[in-house]
Amino acid sequence: MVDPATALAAALDNSTKVANTPLFSTIIDKLLGFKISEWGAQGETIKKQILDGYEEAKQKGLGIQYVSAFRSNTNLINTSIKAAKYIDASKSNNVAIDNDVFWGFLKHSEEISNEEMQELIAKIIAGEYNKPGSYTMSTLQTVKMLGKTELELFERTASFLVDSERIPEEIFALGDDVKGFMKDSHVDYGTLLTLQSLGVFLPNEMSRTIPNPNNNPFRSVYFDKNFRFEPITKEGKEIKLSSFYGLSEVGKEILPHLNPQYNDSYYTWLTKHYQVPDYKLKE
Repeated sequence: MVDPATALAAALDNSTKVANTPLFSTIIDKLLGFKISEWGAQGETIKKQILDGYEEAKQKGLGIQYVSAFRSNTNLINTSIKAAKYIDASKSNNVAIDNDVFWGFLKHSEEISNEEMQELIAKIIAGEYNKPGSYTMSTLQTVKMLGKTELELFERTASFLVDSERIPEEIFALGDDVKGFMKDSHVDYGTLLTLQSLGVFLPNEMSRTIPNPNNNPFRSVYFDKNFRFEPITKEGKEIKLSSFYGLSEVGKEILPHLNPQYNDSYYTWLTKHYQVPDYKLKE
């Protein structure tokens, strides 16, 4: 196990590669109290000070305080390194001091050592830096409740989203035609309940009616697969979607940063069971 002082020194070494990017030069330098860009010239001296200071603190019985401080700075730096690659370099942006979402995610990053969670937080930090107002405080509070396990749970369940926002209610009944691929994906109704409690899915089953006075065809997508529904009659018909579970707004903000996987068995199920009354699925 790498001791916290060595981990911090390694993070600082890695940060020199992005030291001159806008995020570091305008934000991280100020939070750390020194310029990362100067680490290259003074790194060995500062590294020795960090390591010697940590050893001295341990001997005096102050190890826990140092562990906490070093761990926080290491996590902040490592997450910021990840965020730097998503920052729009054309925007040398001093984020407003009252942007609680941005500063809240930076503060939260100090607590997270897991690589996958750091990557998610990094993308959100960069998104909020590039375009303030992209995320909400609700997203911050939800991400604080997510760990690696919950994030993977959300990613697996998102593999069943139609139009990137809803899952047909029917698959959670676990009929014989869905048991196989649901079991293989480790997703069931309990999974959905967990994600609802975390706020990434809406709490109740829903339905939706879409006006269609001109009797136009209706299209849905599953990854790159298109479902085109054509009206059966000539009269204008409303489009009545079957019962589904939908993403919350927070879920929609987090989803673009995940990597759900296309499921061919589920796609086959959709071609047979995904229906819209008074509309026919065109082959």
